[in-house]
Amino acid sequence: KDIFSIQERVNKLFDDIMTGGQGSGHDCSVSWSPRVDIYDTDQEFIVNAELPGIHQDDIEIKVEGDLLIIGGCRPLASDTSNEEVRKYHMIENSYGSFRRTFKLPESVDQPGVNAVLQDGILRITLPRRNKPEIKHIPIE
Repeated sequence: KDIFSIQERVNKLFDDIMTGGQGSGHDCSVSWSPRVDIYDTDQEFIVNAELPGIHQDDIEIKVEGDLLIIGGCRPLASDTSNEEVRKYHMIENSYGSFRRTFKLPESVDQPGVNAVLQDGILRITLPRRNKPEIKHIPIE
């Protein structure tokens, strides 16, 4: 088991050296992290993630308890309509799979979570769960 793990790390190291850390991009096995801004208002949390070039069908968003999980894949473009082989001279964009997990400061109203992908920005709105009212009980 450990030998396979070491071999996998060595393969990734050589792949990173040969591709400038961007991976081969032929599949979605290489991890990268999209840039994310998170802020909140009195009513909700807002998460903006930079995901240019990724179709909404390739993105998965989950809320599990107090965790927000964003994942997906951006494969290296393979426009092979004319049977020519591409020879990349530089690859600066990140390709492969990505996964980000964020711990939310308080629980959110899961049914009210909304996500919109526009102009390469994924905007996730997570409404705050209404806090229960505090009822003071008089002692008789």
